[in-house]
Amino acid sequence: MKKTKNADSEKFCGNCTSHNAYEYPTRVFCTRRFLKNKNPIVQTLWHCEDWIKNAQECYCVRDAKEKQKQPA
Repeated sequence: MKKTKNADSEKFCGNCTSHNAYEYPTRVFCTRRFLKNKNPIVQTLWHCEDWIKNAQECYCVRDAKEKQKQPA
């Protein structure tokens, strides 16, 4: 059986335990980066070395991908 890759298996800030909505759905506020005195406002579809999978479902990644596909 072939496994399909979905948003749950991808590393994005939008599916990390440290993210909070900021400019939904394209940007999030990262608590970990804030605590490290780094810029806490990051792209939803990015991730850093501190990424930790969020067990709770969030629509940030799905909605950010849909918005990315839309023409400007």
